[in-house]
Amino acid sequence: MINREAIYSWTAAFLSGAAVFASDQWLKWYFFDIRHYEGEAFSIFNGFFRSTLHHNFGISFNLPIPLFIIILITGIALGWSIALLTERARSNQIIPCLLVGVFIGGTLGNAFDRLALGFVRDWLLLFGRSAINLADAAIAISLISFLLTQSKKSGTR
Repeated sequence: MINREAIYSWTAAFLSGAAVFASDQWLKWYFFDIRHYEGEAFSIFNGFFRSTLHHNFGISFNLPIPLFIIILITGIALGWSIALLTERARSNQIIPCLLVGVFIGGTLGNAFDRLALGFVRDWLLLFGRSAINLADAAIAISLISFLLTQSKKSGTR
């Protein structure tokens, strides 16, 4: 039988993932369709963060990998995260479930672009060299946060 805390855990994961996915898709639409046509760009901290329009046909850091391998890796990541979510929800761990939901939302945001467009839309240039989007940031931050919460729980660093 599913208990109330497990339902809360699944709900937290679903809502956080949906929020990341929706926000990511909206920002990609905004920067690629709206700002692009208006010719507006931004630069913050003397170019440390600036807008860009980049089509990422590869995997992380635009490494050239065939699309079918990228889809396979994405499927494995989603399968692993759903299994992890199921296990954490059974043990009533809401924060890890929320973080896994953020990871799933980011992964689905980039997967949607790949399947619909054949590439991922990156709109933020960091350090003048690495183009990313909200989904990339969500994936990285959720993984690091998840690992930190689990290392603190087990007492290791």
